[in-house]
Parts: sequence; structure tokens; C-alpha cells
Amino acid sequence: MMRRTLLAFCLFVILGIVIALVFRDQQGYLLLSFGGWEVETSLLFAVAALVVAIALVIGLWKLIVAGVLLPRSLRERVARRRERKARHSLYDGLQLLLEGRWSRAETELSRLADRHEAPGLNYLLAARAAQFQGHVSDRDRFLELASSKKGASELAVLLTQAQLQIQQGQSAEAMASLARLYQMEPTHPQVLQLYAAQSASVGDYKQLRALVPSLYKYGEMPTENIDRLAVDAWNDDLTHHQQKDAIALTTAWKRVPKRLRSKPGMVERYAKLLKLAGADEQAADVIRDTLKHEWSASLALLFGDLECADRTAQLATVENWLKQYGEEPELLLVAGRLCLRNRLWGRARSYFEASQKNQSRPDALLELGRLFEEINEKEEARSAYRRGLELRDANR
Repeated sequence: MMRRTLLAFCLFVILGIVIALVFRDQQGYLLLSFGGWEVETSLLFAVAALVVAIALVIGLWKLIVAGVLLPRSLRERVARRRERKARHSLYDGLQLLLEGRWSRAETELSRLADRHEAPGLNYLLAARAAQFQGHVSDRDRFLELASSKKGASELAVLLTQAQLQIQQGQSAEAMASLARLYQMEPTHPQVLQLYAAQSASVGDYKQLRALVPSLYKYGEMPTENIDRLAVDAWNDDLTHHQQKDAIALTTAWKRVPKRLRSKPGMVERYAKLLKLAGADEQAADVIRDTLKHEWSASLALLFGDLECADRTAQLATVENWLKQYGEEPELLLVAGRLCLRNRLWGRARSYFEASQKNQSRPDALLELGRLFEEINEKEEARSAYRRGLELRDANR
């Protein structure tokens, strides 16, 4: 404003100087006659009077326009001031929320929320502040307000609601919110991740199995995390058939996604259920197929507990794994157990003692005690049992 005023003044001064120079030697003469009236004046004065008259008309017009529009401009100015205060209130509330000042944040975020251009955002943040204080009823009230105001989409409100319900331990309410979210956005990564985690938490493995394919396709979780959830989901399906025969278990196993059937944790569960169903030979075949490609200590130990018809072939399989994977302590222990079962005392002792080289294992010491009993070395047996029990108690 000041710049424009100064510029106008400078132009006016320059114009005056130019006119004065032009009319310095010749003032000119102007005669106006109208309706019996005559006006005589110099041309310089007439030009000056015309300029002043034009300036007065422009000024008067501005005053009239400003007078007409003044109420609206006042309203706009007041509205802008209210919006500015509402924005500052949001910024202050957000700062307080990040600083962990929950009560002040709740007050500041809700105080001028309706004046803000996106009040729903204020109420969503106020709901989080109320949650941190344990004010569940206030939290739900803010969420309801957020859903009825602009600035917060239904997805944002429901997602916030589900997250806060999970934090509060409201499992049933969270599952209901997540079901609505999944219906709205079945490929939303965060919705899938929350719904899968909550389904696993409440033991709804049927729902988890339905979510797993979308998790692999659209989820942003690490694949190994999805694998763990998927293994839990299909382990539950297999467990439902543990009282049935091996045929029912095999049918259930075929429903497991192909990528999971090579996971040691999944194979271990299936093999244990086959063993419970009396299908040790089938369990041994499943373990053999897996350990051809990937080492798993728990699968190796389970293989040693199986009752196979051909014990010699079972021992040969373990000894082949020793060549493939090296002298793993678990493999040495299993090999010793199978030798003990086949009454190969010398080889059993060698395997048990080899398994103790890097670190003493209580299970290997107890097996060594059994071996000494079988060959009637009572003192050695008592010593091995004592050391095994002491080590087992120390590891508890």
C-alpha cells in the first residue's frame, strides 16, 4: 500500500513539473459559455482543475464502493482471523500430542475444531489424545464427531477406530471395525496387516486363512512375517484333524498353499500329527523330502523319534545328512539314538560323545547314561545321568 501511494505521489509531482514547463511561457486562454453563463480561465488552471476533479471523482467512487462492501469485507476478515486461530490451535494441539501432554492436547485439538477447514482431522487427533488417557467414552465421542465432519474420510475414521480398539484390548469391537474396513478396501495394505494380526490374536484362523492370499499379493509386510502367520493358520486347520486318520490329515495337507509345504515349521506340525495318527513311515518320508533341501534341527530330532520298519535305512538316512550338513549336534544325537535302538553300542557311544564336543547337551548325556546301563557300566551310567540332570536343571 505504501509503495503504491509513494509511486502515485511521484507521478503527480513529475506531471506537475511537466505541465509547468509546457505552460511556462504561454499560459493559454480558455472560455466556456453555457446557458448564458461564461467562464474565463487560463489553460493551465483548467488542466489542473480537471486533474483534481478526476481525482476527487475516483476517490468518491472508492468511498462509495468501500461503504457498500464494508460489511462483507469485515465478515471475511473476521472469518480469516477465526480460521487462522483454528489452524494455530491444530498446530499447538499436534505439538502437545507429540510431546505426550495428552490432556492439554485433547483440549486444544477440540477447542476450535469446528472453526477449522478440516474439523474431522482435529477430532481424529483428539480421539488419540483421549485414548492415551484411558477416556474411552470421550474417544468414541470424538470419533463419532470426526465421521460427521469434513476433513476425515470414512476409511481414516474406521482405521483409527480399529487401531485404538486394538490398543485398548477391545478385541470383538476391533474385529467388527476391521471387517467393515476389509469390506470397503479389500486390498488396502494396512487394513490387511491389522486384520490378519488381530485374527491371529483372537484365534480366528479361518479368517486368517482367507486373508493370507491377499497379504502375499497386496501386503507390505516382509514375506517371512506373512509366512509365520500363514503357518499358524494352516497348523490350526491340520490340528482339527489330529484325532482322525492319516488319510484325513493328507487331505488337509493338500489344502495348504504349496509355498508353505516346504516350510520346516509347517512340515514339523504335519509330521507330528502323522506320528500321532500312527503313520510314522509317511511322516519319515515328509521329513526326508524337506531335509533334502533345507536344514532343520527340530525335524531331524523328530525323525529320530519315529518308529520306522527299516531301522537300518533310517540310520543310513541320518548318516547321509551328516555328510550333507556336517556334524550338527542334533544329527549326532539322533544317530546315537538310532544306533542305541539297533544295539550298535560302540557307534552309539561315538555319536553321543561327538555331540558333546562343542557344548554339553543334557539329552545326549542322558542317552549316554542309558547306553552305559545297556553295557552294564553302572558307575559310568550314574555319572552320565548325574551330569545330564544337573545340566538340564541349570538350563531351566
